Amino acid sequence: MAQSVVQIQRPPGASWGFRLQGGRDFCADLSVKKVQPGSPAERALRAGDLIVAIGNQPTNVMTHMQANGMIKSAGNAIQFTIIRGPSQDFSSITPSGPVKFQPWKQQQTS
Repeated sequence: MAQSVVQIQRPPGASWGFRLQGGRDFCADLSVKKVQPGSPAERALRAGDLIVAIGNQPTNVMTHMQANGMIKSAGNAIQFTIIRGPSQDFSSITPSGPVKFQPWKQQQTS
């Protein structure tokens, strides 16, 4: 899997616009859970991206709180090393055949 280095800048006092999930304390890799549309993070991150490093610090030994602390203390510019996750955008997918719709059958009560 190829790693990419991305940099994000934000205006002073603005939110980065993304949410993390995972960390050593959750026994899960640190990754991007959600990216807010129109945010500084939208240009660099997407949901599902694995965060391998924050700055030059590897995240595989970080707890969720430690990662959050590093991001909060970064000021208005931050660098991540990521492994691009699977796309969460399904808007360009079109069905390859007919779509069948079957309404839920209501249970009859006696």
